Amino acid sequence: MADGLREALTERYTIGRELGRGGMASVYVATDLRHDRPVALKVLHPEVAQALGPERFLGEVKLVARLQHPHILPVHDSGVVPASAVAPAIYWFTMPFVEGDTLRDRLEREGRLPVVLALRIAREVALALDYAHRNGVIHRDIKPENILLADGQAMVADFGLARAIARVVSPRLTAAGLVLGTPAYMSPEQAGGDPEIDGRSDVYSLGCVLYEMLIGVPPFTGPTAQAVVARQLAETPRGMRAGREDLTLELESTVMKALAKPPADRFASAAEFAGVLEELGSRVTEPRRGRARIGAHARARKTTALVLLAVLLLAAGVLLVWQFGRGVVAPARAGPRVLAVLPFDNLGGADDDYFAEGVTDAVRGKLAALPGVRVIARGSSNAYRRTSKAPDRIARELGADYLLAGTVRWDKGPGAASRVQVSPELIQITGVRTPTTLWQAPFDAVLSDVFEVQGEIARRVAQSLGVVLAPGERRLLAERPTTNLAAYDTYLRGEEISNGGGAGDPVALRRAARFYEQALAMDSTFVLAWAQLSRAYSIIYTNGAPRPEDGERAREAVERALALGPLRPEGYLALGNYHYFVTGDYPRALQAYAEGRRLAPNNAELFTATALAEQSLGRWESALGHLREARVLDPRSVLTARRLARVLLWLRRYPEALAASDHALVLSPGNPDVLENKAMVYLARGDIAGARAVLHPASSGDPQGFVAYVAYYWDLFWVLDDAQQRTLLRLTPKAFDDNRANWAICLAQTYALRGDSAKTRAYADSARIDLEAQIDAAPGYAQGHVVLGLALAYLGRREEAVREGEHGLALLPIAADAYQGAYNQHQLARIYTIVGQPDMALDRLEPLLRLPYYLSPGWLAIDPAFAPLRTSPRFQQLVGGSPSRLDRGQTVF
Repeated sequence: MADGLREALTERYTIGRELGRGGMASVYVATDLRHDRPVALKVLHPEVAQALGPERFLGEVKLVARLQHPHILPVHDSGVVPASAVAPAIYWFTMPFVEGDTLRDRLEREGRLPVVLALRIAREVALALDYAHRNGVIHRDIKPENILLADGQAMVADFGLARAIARVVSPRLTAAGLVLGTPAYMSPEQAGGDPEIDGRSDVYSLGCVLYEMLIGVPPFTGPTAQAVVARQLAETPRGMRAGREDLTLELESTVMKALAKPPADRFASAAEFAGVLEELGSRVTEPRRGRARIGAHARARKTTALVLLAVLLLAAGVLLVWQFGRGVVAPARAGPRVLAVLPFDNLGGADDDYFAEGVTDAVRGKLAALPGVRVIARGSSNAYRRTSKAPDRIARELGADYLLAGTVRWDKGPGAASRVQVSPELIQITGVRTPTTLWQAPFDAVLSDVFEVQGEIARRVAQSLGVVLAPGERRLLAERPTTNLAAYDTYLRGEEISNGGGAGDPVALRRAARFYEQALAMDSTFVLAWAQLSRAYSIIYTNGAPRPEDGERAREAVERALALGPLRPEGYLALGNYHYFVTGDYPRALQAYAEGRRLAPNNAELFTATALAEQSLGRWESALGHLREARVLDPRSVLTARRLARVLLWLRRYPEALAASDHALVLSPGNPDVLENKAMVYLARGDIAGARAVLHPASSGDPQGFVAYVAYYWDLFWVLDDAQQRTLLRLTPKAFDDNRANWAICLAQTYALRGDSAKTRAYADSARIDLEAQIDAAPGYAQGHVVLGLALAYLGRREEAVREGEHGLALLPIAADAYQGAYNQHQLARIYTIVGQPDMALDRLEPLLRLPYYLSPGWLAIDPAFAPLRTSPRFQQLVGGSPSRLDRGQTVF
């Protein structure tokens, strides 16, 4: 290219060495012969030039050339050299050749910059961005390489090209290696492929640059560009002050606001960001280097004062170290102290694991209710049971300042001889060079005093963290959940089942419920047992065939819980679950969850439950926000991670949904719900091969259970490969928790897909019989009516099928439940397709593409359920494809 370039521009420029090469262009130093001045000559790569075309390229350069600002590197000249028989077209433009460093050069030399210099550079870049944004230009590629430092000023280069490329990007260019933006500095919306980004995207990128100037590394790094993008989409940047003591809380908050994931949470404009940076900079003074002479007496007085100050500071430091050694105080910290209570190790028999876990949960619960302390939730902390990881690594992964670890031994004996030994240890991580024990004390008490031990541990931890307890808080720490130790022991056995993977399994929850009921038979005033019993029955009601007696049991239990403990958050969590899962009264569920959060603002479960109710009310962005808050409180919660991934899928934010799914799979490899969610992202993109790769048999340790799960939840039987479908067809109702209706409808649909009409009708009729029995027991069972309509459609009973499907949707439409209602409408569209009413099917499908839901044009193009619609012009318009394209999509089956 260089020789051809020199020949083409020989009359205008003398071209020298190549200065650099990026994803879109190469840069040369050149001499402008007309004006006798050095310039930087930028030449687009041939594939980029071809994508742009001469008119778009020259138009963009013309727009950028109008930007005249002290902190923007201007465009001098531009042109297009037409293609020849032996060489491609050459698209070029020139800018001033600036003697000096790029910000990248400076960072590579120094690692990080003084605060005052970083603020000044960021402010000058923000002013440049504000000017460009007001003139209709978004940069899209703010990074240290594009910020020049010359004569003490920052200048931004390379405006315009990224925007031009983004408008014409194609798979061919992407395959050729073209990257639009730089992953470490791209905003989440840009990384997610949003073509309509605004100036707040540049604000995010500048926030990344400022973070790097202050800390020495960007907010997110990784071994590959894909890994960095995934972190940009899914993670929160690590706090800055732990790595640099001269950063104020206000400065850290400013950077974090610029780095907010939702654009609405950032600074509204680059001008606003620049104003805040100017104000912060005005309060930071640069080191003085002999700007004024100081007289001898003044120097002597100053030296004496400094010596005295040093002595005082040294004495204060010695006193502080002595106090720390005694475990009296913790270092001052802005904001709540973040504490992770790790699972206490059981030093007794394996049968006592549940007891050690109960002691840990009780201490964690008491601490979580205290002001000034944010306690990492149970789901995240319990991932470190019997871990060999170092304390500082655990704290880093959880974002904790302190860890509380311990051991428990239950020495069982007759009557009063039964004793409990608990040895807790509070470890400080932040603010010290190495993990430091702040407090440690053994407790040895008779079993009847175990609750006092739990309260005393929480009190001593609070004291060591400098938390001042009000009288009401001291009473809370001393509170006993029950006076009956046998009831407490039985309750803990129920908790072991609920927390050990039985959270959504009706069979496991019925086992847990029996333990709660036994505990209540021993102590009918046991509030926690009533709350957990209600939650168990609420989920049994919704995840199995809904039985009125299960719903009634949930109601009775939560009423008792609230009557006995009106100020316990567990009761309000149970009440919210009852209204969400049993009555379907989502506003009342939200009210209950809100009251629970008021009582326990650090309870992650209440945030995830709130998000679920908000989904059903169609408040998707609010649900997303609450899930992100839950992730901060409980960063290793699989429940939060998978619900977050699902909301992002429904919002069709596919790159973020994939990143969230991958994060959930790190926490829970082989989790069928998460694997299915990830596969659905590929299906939404029209990629059935990608979905099948996710659902490969090796993905799960239980192949039969896995195919049953995938076939039933969200009806993905058609995505299973041939071997998996054959496995599915051999399963018995036992694989579906003995729910014959679910088993039969899955087999009926799979046989229909495989063209076996006789078996389709046989299993559809089996499903019909059991569904009718379920509906007789619960007439308001909306999804049951819809699935019954599906079974009737396979049986050829068209009018009955449509009637049942429409009745099910009427019972729970989208207006009443944006989450379940959309699914009911989707199934009604399938019923209309099966019975041969394509226009009615399309009437039901079209609105689903305008709402948050997992269906997409790409999904419809490959889903065999809608194959009969593919010749319809309305359907072709809906999926944005031609009949030939849809036929090609159909061959994957």
